[in-house]
Amino acid sequence: MPSMDEIEIMNLKSYKKLFSKALTNQYSKKEIDSLFYVLVDFYLGISRIKFIQEPMFFLSKNKINLLDSKLKLIKNKMPIQYVTGKVLHKKLTFYLNENVLIPRPETVELCDWIISDQKNKISILDIGTGSGLISIILKKYLYNSNVEAWDISIKALEIAKKNSLVNNVKINFKVVDVLKKIEFNNKYDLIVSNPPYVDKSEIPSIDVSVSKFEPHSAIFVDGDDNLVFYKKIIEFSKVALNDLGVLYLECHSDRIKSIKNLLKINNFKKIMIKEDLNGRERMIKAYK
Repeated sequence: MPSMDEIEIMNLKSYKKLFSKALTNQYSKKEIDSLFYVLVDFYLGISRIKFIQEPMFFLSKNKINLLDSKLKLIKNKMPIQYVTGKVLHKKLTFYLNENVLIPRPETVELCDWIISDQKNKISILDIGTGSGLISIILKKYLYNSNVEAWDISIKALEIAKKNSLVNNVKINFKVVDVLKKIEFNNKYDLIVSNPPYVDKSEIPSIDVSVSKFEPHSAIFVDGDDNLVFYKKIIEFSKVALNDLGVLYLECHSDRIKSIKNLLKINNFKKIMIKEDLNGRERMIKAYK
């Protein structure tokens, strides 16, 4: 059988076989199928249903080269979200690159929780905004609210600003390091954050698709205290929230009891833990 580089034209069904063979030692069949359908939908406009209907769709040499280039990235363990450079959540488009964390389903669930809880006209602060997903979704659905979003990374904020323009929302983005003394002029009705919480000592056990490609500053914590960001955000929220203001946090299920205790120590009230769709305790809210 000729290599992909030697092929001038082939049908999509044949390409899928070569694609699957190239990844069979790295991914399960289910994962390979998912990756394949994402690529052909994104780059060729061919959905899974359309492929089933037209498996003999012919690929030109240029299309084969395009898919091959993406296949090489996948073989190198690059996450598919970085390969395509964007994702869709709640019918909103979010551009991504390796300067921002790939949004997880739990973060969208956190947004849904906030939207179901809150009135439409409030002041919101998103700490550690990354791609801007939380702030953009909240502004889109709580459209009369004032939304501010902070991140320590200028490059991350460039992506977040791009995403706000693409989704036609106005957000006040600022470069802020929450581990340092924070100067602020406004108070907020709601503060939300999904901060870093993974020890750097855990890097060897983290999947290479995460440890190699995703920004370490958005995932890993320097030093011995993996709750340092939560402590700072909770302390800041005590003074930055309006009376009866609410703090929402996303966190690892292993850390959530410790975070609940931090909230109690800082006199937050009506503390509530929420499970994600997989039954894991991943979100917590508390009132000032």
